[in-house]
Amino acid sequence: MEQKASRGKEPRKRGLTGTLQLIGVEGQQAPEMAVYALDRGRVMIYRANVDIEGKFDLPDEVLKKAAYVAIGPDTDKFDELDKNTLMMYRTRRFVQQMEISPVLEIPRPDWSRWLFVTLCVSGSVSHCYPWPWLLNDMVSQVVLYKASSVQFIQLEPTVKSALSDIAMAKSASILSRLQRCETVCDGVVEVYRRTCCCDLDIDLEPRLPEIIDILEHLVERIPIKWPPIPEPDPPPWLENYFFKSGAMDEMALNAPRDLAALRSMPPTERIAYVQARPYLIHWVCSCSLPVKVAQGNIRSDGRFSICWREPLRLMLFNCYDEYAYKVKQNIGGATVTIYDGVAANKWFDYDDDASLVSHHLLAQGCRHNEFPGEGAFVLLQDIGLTESHRLQTPDATGWDRVAAPGYNDGLVDPVPTAMDARGLYKNRNWGGTLYLRYHFSEAMKSLGARYYRISVSAANASGNPTGTRYYYSDGLSWKKYVPSGTDILVETQVMGPFSVGGEDNLYEIAYDADADWQSGQYHGNVNTADGTKYTNGRYLITLEVFNASGQRIRPTGAGGAGVDAAFTFRRWYQPVGPTAEVPYAALTHMFWWDNRQAITQILDLRMNGAPSAAQCQFMEGPGSTTFSVGYKAYHPEPMFLLNHSLWWRRGLGGPTGYLVNTSPDNAGPALTVSPTDTFSDMLGLETRCSFTLNLYANVKTTNGIGTLDSLDGWDYASFALLLT
Repeated sequence: MEQKASRGKEPRKRGLTGTLQLIGVEGQQAPEMAVYALDRGRVMIYRANVDIEGKFDLPDEVLKKAAYVAIGPDTDKFDELDKNTLMMYRTRRFVQQMEISPVLEIPRPDWSRWLFVTLCVSGSVSHCYPWPWLLNDMVSQVVLYKASSVQFIQLEPTVKSALSDIAMAKSASILSRLQRCETVCDGVVEVYRRTCCCDLDIDLEPRLPEIIDILEHLVERIPIKWPPIPEPDPPPWLENYFFKSGAMDEMALNAPRDLAALRSMPPTERIAYVQARPYLIHWVCSCSLPVKVAQGNIRSDGRFSICWREPLRLMLFNCYDEYAYKVKQNIGGATVTIYDGVAANKWFDYDDDASLVSHHLLAQGCRHNEFPGEGAFVLLQDIGLTESHRLQTPDATGWDRVAAPGYNDGLVDPVPTAMDARGLYKNRNWGGTLYLRYHFSEAMKSLGARYYRISVSAANASGNPTGTRYYYSDGLSWKKYVPSGTDILVETQVMGPFSVGGEDNLYEIAYDADADWQSGQYHGNVNTADGTKYTNGRYLITLEVFNASGQRIRPTGAGGAGVDAAFTFRRWYQPVGPTAEVPYAALTHMFWWDNRQAITQILDLRMNGAPSAAQCQFMEGPGSTTFSVGYKAYHPEPMFLLNHSLWWRRGLGGPTGYLVNTSPDNAGPALTVSPTDTFSDMLGLETRCSFTLNLYANVKTTNGIGTLDSLDGWDYASFALLLT
């Protein structure tokens, strides 16, 4: 020890002090730096800040524990640094280096990788519905395409074009129905990034067959059965195909339309078609795997702004960054991804104001009790997901009655005549359970409106109530957001039924001033299929309003019992514009529901017009022999049938031929004979084969959320033909 001390090597008392000097920094931005002490596993055990003059200190006790010393950008997230950008030394070698010279010079190629930039993305999150209607349209779109492709090669060009147009038009109608959205005001947004490189001079023509193959694969994966088989409304398995954790997959959604278009258009138009669709053009680019770069919370207005710092990255020519997002919510104590843009391949540019639309069934939005109009008023806003202006109801003539109904009063989406509704979703009847959402303006709270009551009674031909009045009396709770420290909890509040002041079946009115309510909640429901209360026909649904004492309140000067209050009942009868004042003590609407199923029956098979009802039928004859069917396909109320189809299919995976193709007419209740096909048309190049026969009838019945497909009718048969 004395010998070492005599040579001037006294033991350090305060650790190691040094200076970092950046070479070539003149006139350039200098990075903020730090010196890190690491253990043998290269886990940080100490971070030494570097001051503005480049000086740093490493304590002696740190140097004794450290296996490595690293120099790099200053960050609180050392584990996320790219370790390849660090200047790494073994501790002993670093100490020796600093003993030789207390100034460590760092060349520009090394320190330029430590420059940090701040990046920010922003956007909004919403939850949109009606998803059942959306899925039904998707089903129709795919069915139309697959129907057209069964005999695609054999079809005339004009027919091919028409079927492609139908498929494309059907697809275009899907997004137009996304009208109802709620703000998502609670949750976490995760930000993901990938880098894509595209050759701007690439020749797309040789890549078109590859893109078409990809689209064909997507269409074949769509789990649609053809001919269609009735499924619940909506088919639940479709959600996993068209949506990825609530995010819509654009390529899967548009695959049938894009495939039909690319197959039908001239090659010179295909390139422009692909270039106009980002989800297609990406297939000719090379993209890296997605990496999570940041996360942040959704604000109460449904927007997010997320910033993070990272080292400056150099981008190659023809390369660019894209961003996708995942949205997660705590629902019932579990973390649920309600939007997954990575899985759905939904990418945004850095400067985009990203609109994230979730279709997840469990997504929780925030209720905003807003409706155009001023003052205190009450109206029926929605039946399920159907805005009430689409309901055709006569004018009220009293608190519990309406004027004598016209031919389509009580139906949804009315048209002037029954002929105008043939084959269209017009003059639709109600069925199933109707969920009712009323709008109580916030001003109703200040005038004392505290409770409401919903009742149902049958309507006679004059629009007057008749028979028993049934009151909605089920237990009802609403969900609301409740702050708890730094967290936000979801709690339920019982809304009724209550008995107040001698009045029963009262429910509390939810105002925005009372709580931060979740969206999509209803005030009551009517099970129209409850045979103990209702038959098929027209009914009156009535809403009454009460004060805190249980007294019914009525608009000032209105007819009927109650205490005057300065508000109005109103009827929403047009999409935009004024609403109609209802000058009575309650608010009554007419509904026409019918829960009967379409009737379908294949009665006989006919060869050259001669009917046979035998169970097993083997027909033989020359190619000119005709085949037809005796059948029924109708609804007991003719207006409520959408259409019916009758078709055959040859053998295993053979072609399809229609005897009746989506006819809007009721075939029945009397027996109907179909048009004919010839044996030669049906057998084609075969001389004998078995066939299946399919009869399907679609109803118009809706619960305001979707079509009640369970009320559709269907029947099947089989037979064999032999060509002689």
